[in-house]
Amino acid sequence: MIYLIGWGILYLMFFLTGLAGNRTRLFIAISLIVFMVFSVMRGAVGTDTANYELIVEGFSADYVWGGMEPGFVLLGKALLSVSDSGVIAVRVLSFLIFAMLFLYLGRADKNERFLLIAYILPTFVYQYSMNGLRIGLAAMLLLLATQNVRQLRYKSGMVLAVSALLFHYSSLVSLLFIWASWSRWLKTSNVLVVPFVVCALLFLLSLNGDYFLAKLLSYQDSESPNPLSGLSKVGVLLLFVAALFFSKLPNAEKTKLIVLGAGFTISFWLVSAVSYAGLRFLDLISFAFPVAILLTYSRLALKFDTTIKLAFIMAGVLSAASGYRNFVAEEGIGPSPFMPYHFIGFPNGD
Repeated sequence: MIYLIGWGILYLMFFLTGLAGNRTRLFIAISLIVFMVFSVMRGAVGTDTANYELIVEGFSADYVWGGMEPGFVLLGKALLSVSDSGVIAVRVLSFLIFAMLFLYLGRADKNERFLLIAYILPTFVYQYSMNGLRIGLAAMLLLLATQNVRQLRYKSGMVLAVSALLFHYSSLVSLLFIWASWSRWLKTSNVLVVPFVVCALLFLLSLNGDYFLAKLLSYQDSESPNPLSGLSKVGVLLLFVAALFFSKLPNAEKTKLIVLGAGFTISFWLVSAVSYAGLRFLDLISFAFPVAILLTYSRLALKFDTTIKLAFIMAGVLSAASGYRNFVAEEGIGPSPFMPYHFIGFPNGD
């Protein structure tokens, strides 16, 4: 029930923001505060919360690095040294995700504010702050990176983008998608980025071969729940593709985004039919695709047109509904399911 309250407050704030002509950050900030309280003050709630508590508690003085993302390891060790509690450290990690969201909101233009409240928050706020903390931290760094690029602060944007990889290796997929949408495909220097990326990947594999092999084997052993898995994400992504057809973007930019969006979506959906990895990649693209659209509009100094706005709103609603359906389906399963929700220090109950 508490998740519905959060989404309800969010859409009320969305309505009030619209009435104000999207000229204020106040109502979005109120939504962030509500979500932050739900996330930071949660008990054993969020599918991977219990696992993250154990992982962080393992970052003791005698911890031996096994290949996990070094940024997350260092941050986790720092928090554990201060709090001496994995439970508290995990809640601080959630708080840091919201701290970055507040920073993004404080510097956001109208396009960025609209994408944040219409799509990013309803789609990812619970999952990225209460479950997938590593990808949540990486996603926030990518958001800040694209914002810096929009503000012509390219060096700091690049640093933030690369930093995202230190918190979740798979964010490389999102980063490559966004880079491909930004770059000129026929420019020689951009073509040369491909072998550079391949060399960087090989270097990472040489450093963390055992870790990546374990991840690969775990994905091979984890099949998708059913042949229709990922349809909700595919539907959202194809909604973006359809909206782009009717957008006011120049044909060259429109074609680039449509080819990238449709190509990545179809490829990863096919992978999801045989491996859970495909679902993970679809989730990454469902974050990267709208961010790439945002960056394209910013680069061309265009405001979102009605078609794109409607697509973001519909995608946010569909994603929220799909997320809640998953919460209900997994109620009571595992040591820290999303449902029933309870605050920290209180017994389970909804």
